[in-house]
Amino acid sequence: MIETIQLQITGMTCAACSARIEKVVGRMPGVQAVSVSLPLGQASVRLDGKVVRLEQIKGKIEEIGYGAKEELEDARTANRSEIRSYRNRFVLSAMLSLPLLWAMLAHFPPTSVLPVPPLFVSPWFQLALATLLQLYVAYPFYQGAYRAIRARTANMDVLVALGTSISYLYSHRLLFVPADGGETTHGHLYFDTAAMILTSVLLGKLLESIAKGRALKEMGALQSLQARMIRTEGPSGEEWIPAESAAAGMIAVVMPGELMPADGRVVSGRTEVDESFLTGESRLVAKAAGGAVFAGARNLSGAVRVRMSAAGGNTRLAGMIRLVEEAQHSKPVIQRKVDRIAAVAIPVMILCAVAAYIYWALRPDAGEGEALRSAMAVLLVSCPCALGLAAPISILIASGLSAKRGILFKEGRSIERLHQVDRIVLDKTGTLTEGKPSIRAIESPGHPETYVLRLAAALEKKSGHPIALAIAAEAAKRRLLVPEADETKESPGHGVAGIVEGRWAAVGSSGWLRKLGIAVPERADRGKEEEGSVLHVALDGRWIASIAWTDRLRSESAKAVRELSAYGELWMLTGDEEEAAKRIAAEAGISRYRARMLPENKLEVVRNLQAEGRTVAMIGDGANDAAALAAADVGMVMDSGTAAAIEAGDVVLLKGELTKAAQAITISRLTMRNIRQNLGFSLAYNGVMIPFAASGWLDPRVACLSMALSSVIVVCNSLRLTRQLGGTRRADERLA
Repeated sequence: MIETIQLQITGMTCAACSARIEKVVGRMPGVQAVSVSLPLGQASVRLDGKVVRLEQIKGKIEEIGYGAKEELEDARTANRSEIRSYRNRFVLSAMLSLPLLWAMLAHFPPTSVLPVPPLFVSPWFQLALATLLQLYVAYPFYQGAYRAIRARTANMDVLVALGTSISYLYSHRLLFVPADGGETTHGHLYFDTAAMILTSVLLGKLLESIAKGRALKEMGALQSLQARMIRTEGPSGEEWIPAESAAAGMIAVVMPGELMPADGRVVSGRTEVDESFLTGESRLVAKAAGGAVFAGARNLSGAVRVRMSAAGGNTRLAGMIRLVEEAQHSKPVIQRKVDRIAAVAIPVMILCAVAAYIYWALRPDAGEGEALRSAMAVLLVSCPCALGLAAPISILIASGLSAKRGILFKEGRSIERLHQVDRIVLDKTGTLTEGKPSIRAIESPGHPETYVLRLAAALEKKSGHPIALAIAAEAAKRRLLVPEADETKESPGHGVAGIVEGRWAAVGSSGWLRKLGIAVPERADRGKEEEGSVLHVALDGRWIASIAWTDRLRSESAKAVRELSAYGELWMLTGDEEEAAKRIAAEAGISRYRARMLPENKLEVVRNLQAEGRTVAMIGDGANDAAALAAADVGMVMDSGTAAAIEAGDVVLLKGELTKAAQAITISRLTMRNIRQNLGFSLAYNGVMIPFAASGWLDPRVACLSMALSSVIVVCNSLRLTRQLGGTRRADERLA
């Protein structure tokens, strides 16, 4: 049995940690895929339950030095706990380090004139403070380093533990081991370096956690819309129940200013609601009896009673949150490559530090202290934290912001692929058009329109075909009394025949009626060239009328086509006849189209475009689009579409708005540009700072601070997406 499980992971400190977990768990028999999100501290594992058990996976993760539990923590709650922990440890480290750093100022000419208390320069006092720092403040780093080494790997904790240990033990040696003259030396010690390392790393991790909290803000905004308690209407009056106890059919009472607690329909009352979390639009939507409402929408003007259809984890809002969270676990290809680099970067940097030490130790003009300083600088400046954060933070922010605009990326990989699209294939029915036929004209030389419509509605009354529903809706609109039909027989895809008020009648295509021996005038069939498509009505074996129907173009389709055309060549595929396809394509502004397309034909078009080296996005909504959606590089599906289409798609466009497709491409382009900026900075930082440290020109304390600040800079650059994606229209202009 194939299933996907989510685990909360503790003890990760850098990209090397997440890469290590993915590598080890991914090698286990029965594990099909594993992805670890460093920002969320969670792992998503797809496994075969018959081959491997959850307890085995948790045990393997704990074996390599990390914690794993099934109870997922709220990302923002965990982040606040992380900030509190780093803040407390940083404050303690700063307090213990202050006397050591103060004494350090006496060794620099510009600050040597500052008064330094005698106690602060006492080597024994410095030893005491440094020992407290090593035994307590540095303990988590040593614990993480031990676990990593036990698992035969290395992470940031190993670098920090090595750097602090070298400076502490070397200073300890200078203090206790006699010099060549037989006396111990109390010259310059490096206890302040160990203190600076710990304080700088903790400051960097604190700033990184604060910045990460801002990145989690958009996801938290969605989670905050979920109701914990619901006011329901029961036999004894109104009462509050937990959201998880609510069930379909219950009546919820929602007062002005409150959030809708569940999906459902208004039973009584009138109000206006803010559905901007779902649509990305700030305009208010009027709701009255029968109107659909969704969990998370804010009720603004009146009290309403809502019959719940979905509550708790089954609402559309809950589904949005799940998709946003799942997007964090599916890493882009570029991030997986970076993780592989990060996994080997730390061992390589340790070897570089050893090489730097040997080089300086062998130079006659440099002493052991200079060799140690260079080695420590290389160790501390080279942690790949910034590299590991380059993509996940940007993906986290982009997926949260896009969800607020009604665009749901199922996977982070979809964001990466979408910006490369240069061919966009659109389905017609339900995507460009409203997806439901409407009657446009009835032509009958010898009978009133109402009589023809009554006959057709009687035959189509029991059919669920969209055209049958359109005929029934038109009869209801004209308030016609529709008779019952007897002995009806439907020919799928052709028409229906039966007895109406004692007379044989039929409604269907011209070809079908002709096969039944009924002559259909050629002129009656020409209407489809302008009106869309035509059905014909026969009575007692003779043609009496034609009914022209069409599927109207959506109001926003022409605008959406103009926006999408800026990103690539557009194709329209439809199963309709040539003339109907030609008319819709002309109205929408699409020059390339194909008619009479079966599902396998749509799939063939997508594959042919890919064979030409094109990156293809398919936009559709029906079950007949599922194969093409799955085969396309990116499948974009309307949430009003069928379950098969939504399952096959990679991006879900809420409220069925085609204009969101162009917005999704804009978001993808801005996000990937941001990721490239982050990666460029990270690689440039390591490319410049590591040789600088190895050359002896970088003090270990400065190296430590620069390593911490590099991660903060990457996170802050990712946060620029919040402003850049504040308006998709402005974003489009920037990318133009």
